Amino acid sequence: MNTKNTTRITSIECDAKKQKQRRVLLPLLMSILSLVAVIEVSAQPGYEPAYYGGRTVTINAIELAQKAPLQAQADLYLVIYPIDWQDRGISPPQCDPCDHANDGVTFDDFHDHVLDSIPSSPGHGEFKALWHVFAVVPAYSFLTGGDPANDDAVAAAYASHLPATSEAAVDALVGSTLPDGSPVAVEIDTESYFLCAVVNRHAGK
Repeated sequence: MNTKNTTRITSIECDAKKQKQRRVLLPLLMSILSLVAVIEVSAQPGYEPAYYGGRTVTINAIELAQKAPLQAQADLYLVIYPIDWQDRGISPPQCDPCDHANDGVTFDDFHDHVLDSIPSSPGHGEFKALWHVFAVVPAYSFLTGGDPANDDAVAAAYASHLPATSEAAVDALVGSTLPDGSPVAVEIDTESYFLCAVVNRHAGK
């Protein structure tokens, strides 16, 4: 087989794999976007717990028109718990559950919020008032197109990182792999952000 044909077949195989991953990730992404879109759409902000640097803080979130450049955004991670987290002896997540989309409880409604920065910390202008939302989920085969036989090992390895209470812990979770090199977690850019603030834990009461 000549090089051109080999390259074309390899390209077709890669495209097919990417399309399969898009098909399995799209429903979850749409669910997460629905969740994100209704965290708070009214003039009154909602109040929820979040982790920052290993401690719990209280945040609010107000929806905005999605027009700001990436340079104006900090990171907020929705760390979604494994489907069977209760059976694994994990402490309940901050959202236990939070049915933001009002569409019935689904596994992505069980999650923590993790911030990469808050005002004055870590300093040097890293904090931005707009938090860009990334979802972190177990790399189940129905999301990645991987081997279903790995799903239990994926969930166990993912659970061992919970709760991930800092950006460094989230990075470690996203970067972790099974012994065969397959990923433990998938990070999904929701391509959305909120105007958020860290507030007194009694705010809104």
